[in-house]
Amino acid sequence: MRAIRYHEYGDESVLSLDEVPKPNPGAGEVRVAIEAASVNPIDAKLRSGLLEPTAGLPHVCGVDLAGVVDAVGAGVTRLEPGDRVYGTGFGWKDDGTYAEYAAVPAAGLATLPDAVSFETGAAAALVCATAWRGLVTRGDLRVGETCLVHGASGGVGHVAVQIAVNAGATVVGTARGEEATAFVEGLGATAVVDYREDDLADAVRASLAGRPVDVVLDSHADKHIETDLAAVGRGGRVVVIGQGARAALTPERALAAMFDDADIRFMSIMASMDDQRRVLTAVSPLLAAGSIDPVIEAAYPLAEAADAMAHAASPGVLGKIVIGTTE
Repeated sequence: MRAIRYHEYGDESVLSLDEVPKPNPGAGEVRVAIEAASVNPIDAKLRSGLLEPTAGLPHVCGVDLAGVVDAVGAGVTRLEPGDRVYGTGFGWKDDGTYAEYAAVPAAGLATLPDAVSFETGAAAALVCATAWRGLVTRGDLRVGETCLVHGASGGVGHVAVQIAVNAGATVVGTARGEEATAFVEGLGATAVVDYREDDLADAVRASLAGRPVDVVLDSHADKHIETDLAAVGRGGRVVVIGQGARAALTPERALAAMFDDADIRFMSIMASMDDQRRVLTAVSPLLAAGSIDPVIEAAYPLAEAADAMAHAASPGVLGKIVIGTTE
């Protein structure tokens, strides 16, 4: 079968389209004939060596997939050949999903409804699992609350806006530029604030007519943690799903957060494998109904995975980049 691998760490130039043996499913695993995968920031972190795959090199890229079960391993009874599935969290310990087939734990796969395309399933897998777990599971987002989503035009951000709107929250997103602003507003956000504002917390509260924020989803805590805590009200929850550098608080802001009884909560979708099928099972009917609709900016064939990863890393991407395995 064909697979996109890297034999050394580096940029997109280290990727190669290789012929490799088709994997056989082990106990508790299924083999999936992959129809589509998507590009995520963790792919570049693994490829560059910032994170190292457990199995070492060479390594097949990709952490999520959508496709059809092709074979089942010992002990698997929930799934059978022919089932449409999607899932995420793969490709760290073992080879990933930029390939025609992958053997993955059956426990990590959810059923993909017939009404949802494989491309949409692949685009949804990691970002929906991350956003749902961040907002609903860790953030305890409730009907009538206010929600701030940073990077609202990006992969996780744009589905987080949709999840929060569907949960009955009033949503404010941060973005930059007229195109991104219009995009986020079209997803149902009440307001969009330029993240370059001198006083971002004040701008967020102003967009909510003075109301504080109840839940923040932050993928760049090193840039926004002070803003987050200034924007939340009593009992506010800041869910950190990423940071590019050290995130620090002044003593004054920390003290104010204590008086507000505010929380900072951390999560990683890659460290919550046991939760992912449950989350995606809850997401599936919303995908089928179109209530959550991940936007695909571009789709590339497997052989052009390097171009897909470069595109995903470029500024101004709206939504997701998908890689199809069938020509």
